[in-house]
Amino acid sequence: VEKGKSKFVGPEIMGKNLGVIGLGAVGVKVANAAVKLGMNVYGYDPYLSVQNALVLDSSVKVVDLKTIYEMSDYITVHSPLLPSTKGMINEASISSMRYGVRIINLARGGLVDDEDILAALESGKVARYVTDFPDNKLVGKPGVVTIPHLGASTPESETNCAVMAANELSDYLKNGNITHSVNLPDVSQPRVGGKRICIIHRNEPGAISAITGILTAANLNIENMVNKGRKNVAYTMLDVTGNVDAGLTAQLSGIDTAIRVRIL
Repeated sequence: VEKGKSKFVGPEIMGKNLGVIGLGAVGVKVANAAVKLGMNVYGYDPYLSVQNALVLDSSVKVVDLKTIYEMSDYITVHSPLLPSTKGMINEASISSMRYGVRIINLARGGLVDDEDILAALESGKVARYVTDFPDNKLVGKPGVVTIPHLGASTPESETNCAVMAANELSDYLKNGNITHSVNLPDVSQPRVGGKRICIIHRNEPGAISAITGILTAANLNIENMVNKGRKNVAYTMLDVTGNVDAGLTAQLSGIDTAIRVRIL
């Protein structure tokens, strides 16, 4: 073991710059942990939520991607794979990075262009590429550290995921709240009494006014309301007081943009 330790020699991370691309639930934890390990942390997320911003260590500098690329000794990616992020680590972005940068991708394989990262490893521009999304192009290549994609492969996480899914489904059925949906926006609000109206509809102009117009005509008072959209679909929840009769569901379903109506 001692004779083989030279294979594992690497630089220290204390005092080095870490760029975190994506400050979601995982990215924020990585950033905060890196601060405690003595790193200078830069973060980037165009959709940073208020909730995550509040728990982000105050010493983390939230900057643009250009600064992340130029300043970081290490870059770790925690972004979803979208048309706008596919292949974001490529020849162009790598060219603006520091010589000898180390890139960690534990998010999605498609975020990094395989051919470009291999070329950068061969030239020395990138010192190491760590990923748990290996493919035949990457496995066994010098400078590539491939690990299994097993972040959720523990007995505890399997149980936690099942409990979370059950709780989120129960919350939707009972309260209309949506959490961690793939196709719909996350929408949640506390109930304030009365009836709750939940409407999935097309994300088009006039949808909200059509909904509130029907409620006004029915002499219902809107106590609380939230609306969020994701691409071409939106979700509106309203807590109302007044006499909600049996025909209201049919009226709301008759709106041209309506997809599904529930009254709880």
